[in-house]
Amino acid sequence: MYKIKSDIIAAIFIASILFWAVVTLGISLAVIPLYINTSLSSFFVGLAIAVQSLSTLLTRAVAGNYSDKNGPRKGMFVGLLLTFISGAVCLFIFSNSLHININYSLLLLSRVIMGVGESFIFTCTGTWAIGLIGREHAGKIMSWVGIAMFLGLALGNYTGTFLFYKSDIIYSGLLITFLPFIGIIISCFVRAVPVINADKRNSLIFAIKKIWKPGLGFALANTGYAAVMTYLVLFYASNDWENSAALALSMFGIGYVFSRITLGWLADKAGIKMTVVSLTIESTGLLMIGFSISPYIAMIGSFLTGFGLSMVYPLLALPALKSMPEESTGLALSTYESCFDIGMLSAGFIGGIIISIFGYASVYLLSFVFCIISIFLSILAYQQIKLK
Repeated sequence: MYKIKSDIIAAIFIASILFWAVVTLGISLAVIPLYINTSLSSFFVGLAIAVQSLSTLLTRAVAGNYSDKNGPRKGMFVGLLLTFISGAVCLFIFSNSLHININYSLLLLSRVIMGVGESFIFTCTGTWAIGLIGREHAGKIMSWVGIAMFLGLALGNYTGTFLFYKSDIIYSGLLITFLPFIGIIISCFVRAVPVINADKRNSLIFAIKKIWKPGLGFALANTGYAAVMTYLVLFYASNDWENSAALALSMFGIGYVFSRITLGWLADKAGIKMTVVSLTIESTGLLMIGFSISPYIAMIGSFLTGFGLSMVYPLLALPALKSMPEESTGLALSTYESCFDIGMLSAGFIGGIIISIFGYASVYLLSFVFCIISIFLSILAYQQIKLK
């Protein structure tokens, strides 16, 4: 079968595989809460989403080791196949009127399968592209990956919500089931990369010891993302600014994508200076939201938060990858990305407690403090790779 000859073009195609996979994820994240809410309480909605997040977190290292041992191309096929199976279970649920307990149990099963599939797809996207064009371009690759994820999630969320209210839920089930085949078809045209030292494997504990500094910095920075995505609309509502809430949320996305498009090409060379500047911009945005006295100040803060956070992922991925041997690229990337899951879960739990005591503004001030700590961890992370 024909294989794409240019490695750069092949890497872009790999990012497009992730895009379609995340569109699938976005549709399911939009539709499933709405579907559950028609017959069960919000507790069961939260449980379904939490189960998926936990299954992703708990299998990140498995996906990383599989990629290192068998190659990321095979790992991508595994992830896409699992996503297809998850979609098929959802399609079965949407097509049949079974007892609510049976439907919900099957839905939880589909979320677990989807979560595992996510682990493989997210990890293998990075390791496959890095294997094609080299670690020296890892920052650019992480930038492409981030844009594909963000745009895919936005399109998927919109499509899922639109189909739920304007059409039959069966169509959402069909898309969730068959969109992964686009990724499978694209994968057939991208060459595999050689496996390095397949018999030499490092443990998860080894990876944690090596990348805890950039990983923890990444986790703390992402509390800003969690604060905006989870609580910004509620923050606006608490201040009687409801009419501006959607625009404020959009400003975060605009800032995020604008930063990646304009600065992504610098990721491999900018190093610690851009990392510190990015985190400073994010922390400034969070401070503006926390102390905002008008919806427009909070909008600017939302834009700055998205703009600053955007480059943190690729910039801190570099010291994480360089801290690990090349044969453990998959394990390094999967462990690093686990920090995003940990940051999101922790922010949701801690944020809920803080808000119940001090109000919505407090969660942005707490995230500001976390961003400042992240700056110091980032400096330590880059110092670590310089000493090697």
